[in-house]
Amino acid sequence: MWVLCDINAAYVSFIQLFNPQYDINTTPLGVLSSNQGNVIARNQPMKALGIKMGEPHFKVKELIRDSNGHVWGSNFTLFGDMSNRFHTELEELLFDCHRYSIDESFGRIDTTMAPNPKSYALHIKNTLAKNLGIGVGVGVAHTKTLAKLASHAAKLNAWKAKTNGVAVLDTPVKVDWVLQRVKASDIWGVGSKTAEKLSLLGVNTGLELKGFNVVEAKQKFGVVLSRTIKELNGIDAVQLKDLNEGRDSICVSKSMGKLVTDINELKSALSSHVSVGAGKLRRFELFTNSMTVFFSTDVFRQSQPQLRKSIEVKLPFHCADSDVLIRYAMFALEKIYQEGYFFKKVGVIFNHLLSKNDHQQLNLFNDSGISNVNKKTIVSDEINSKFGNNVIRFGVQGFKQTWKPKDDLAPKSYTTNINDLPLVLAK
Repeated sequence: MWVLCDINAAYVSFIQLFNPQYDINTTPLGVLSSNQGNVIARNQPMKALGIKMGEPHFKVKELIRDSNGHVWGSNFTLFGDMSNRFHTELEELLFDCHRYSIDESFGRIDTTMAPNPKSYALHIKNTLAKNLGIGVGVGVAHTKTLAKLASHAAKLNAWKAKTNGVAVLDTPVKVDWVLQRVKASDIWGVGSKTAEKLSLLGVNTGLELKGFNVVEAKQKFGVVLSRTIKELNGIDAVQLKDLNEGRDSICVSKSMGKLVTDINELKSALSSHVSVGAGKLRRFELFTNSMTVFFSTDVFRQSQPQLRKSIEVKLPFHCADSDVLIRYAMFALEKIYQEGYFFKKVGVIFNHLLSKNDHQQLNLFNDSGISNVNKKTIVSDEINSKFGNNVIRFGVQGFKQTWKPKDDLAPKSYTTNINDLPLVLAK
């Protein structure tokens, strides 16, 4: 049977774990975007205040304060490390695991080894709470879509007292009972626009979607919805793409902490983003021969001149070396830069990715063979891995980096930086 394990308010949980003075079940808690402008994660008490995902912080700041709530900034190093611990822990408890997202993982259990799926799901939940200190919802069913539905049901407030965060949909009666009580839009794979069109056809609940004709669904909505319906009927039809498998593209971009006009500051920001993106390429053993560099002004400051530009650069070969990619990115930025504007965002997208194993000769006059990163890159990665990121960096990245997003509210890197280890004081 398939299992879907989903962390409760992942970013909030990762930070609150090291800040136990805040009760995650009763205190409104949230996490802000990298530039501390918008709410990107909320626990249930904060959702109960009516604060929506993406809500500008300045609009809800007083409400959070008056409710004795608290918000943190983002620390994606901490989030990434805690996510990896979550997935690694699950891989010891399940087989055929797929890292679906930073806070969700699919896996399977063998019912001959675990004849009581509910009991084993509770074991998974309790193990994660004991070893990592985080709460999760666990759904178990015969297909991935139904497992996702079970996880959703396990975390619903109306049913949480009975489910205890675990739901097993192992019989048609249980499946239909839940489907009759959820909207079609709550089903994995059904977007808001699709749900609106389905409603016009009289399909509003999950159970009505289950009974919808598969052939008609494929003709009117496409193959994705037809597979979803098959899954609701117990037919395994959805293929998963593991988080650690090859990607179609990699994008690195952040809003800057101030408005930037100087091209050298833009170069500092862009080169830092390229360096991060190149690191991701190497981690996934990918190579790129195409990058898109882009920047934009602050769309919320309409009183100022607005500009949004991008340019695609083709490399003559596939590459994952930071120094090479930075040189091409700087060339691209100089091509599209215009004076007289206050820029708020800059970034890079790597496209046309090939893995180390399937890299092909693209030029008749180039040597074929497997692409590799150069020795300088390998040594730099080893040093940065041992002594901390950016111990070795490129000069164009700069040292002051005043463009960086605001981080005065960001939590420490509790799990990856020895200087940020929490202190325990005995009395």
